[in-house]
Amino acid sequence: MNNRAYESSVAQCSLWNRKQMRVETDDRRVLVASTERALGESLVSLFGLKGFPARFAADVSSLVDGVERWRAHVVFADTRIGGYGNYALVRELRARCDDDASRLVIAMSGFLPEEPLAHLRAAGYDGHCRRPCPVWQMTDILDDYFACHRVR
Repeated sequence: MNNRAYESSVAQCSLWNRKQMRVETDDRRVLVASTERALGESLVSLFGLKGFPARFAADVSSLVDGVERWRAHVVFADTRIGGYGNYALVRELRARCDDDASRLVIAMSGFLPEEPLAHLRAAGYDGHCRRPCPVWQMTDILDDYFACHRVR
């Protein structure tokens, strides 16, 4: 037995702010910022196979570059990246860009010790996925974000 939430639980993966983006299929941009290179690069590859062009950010500067220059539509951000306390990084990311209102920022948070969902939400994240999160739940979030107004 372990202390993890069961797979369909909101403690495992949830979205508080449902946003949608209308872009060409080839122009969709997903950024994965993780302290774990193997995990981040694997997610980038899997998202690419599912039709979501993605990039990996291993540190704060590449995360900021992905948001400011590459203009990622969706950011999956490991809450441990950069060692920011009190989730200051997400607030900084939100303040940097004019087009942030439509950007979806998802926290990839730990399960032990568990990071309180209320704190993640108050910090400015649109949702969260507990590490490790089933990839199908992450791609469901991407499908919902890009699907309703898919342009062909």
